Amino acid sequence: MHEDFDLLAFMLGLPAGLAVALTVWYFVWKKGKKERRYDERYKRVQEQAKSLSWAVTVFAIIIAWAIVIIVEGPGLSFFLFTALYIIAMVSYGVASAIADKKN
Repeated sequence: MHEDFDLLAFMLGLPAGLAVALTVWYFVWKKGKKERRYDERYKRVQEQAKSLSWAVTVFAIIIAWAIVIIVEGPGLSFFLFTALYIIAMVSYGVASAIADKKN
């Protein structure tokens, strides 16, 4: 480990940061619920945004995958990108099956 790294500060700061983030998220969600922000239109827009974001992420993984295999050859990073791509595809299949069952 690096000599200047303070493990105690990290171990205390990580949960504290998470607690602050969750507290802010809760109050924003509560205010949005009161103002009726989370209607059907909101849900549809969020679904489309997630779908587009997922497609862009998969495209970026494939591009990075190709660059890594060309530049470095089949090393650790190639197999990490392969695992990431497989996880993305499997999660997409599972999510599709769940969504198909609900509709």
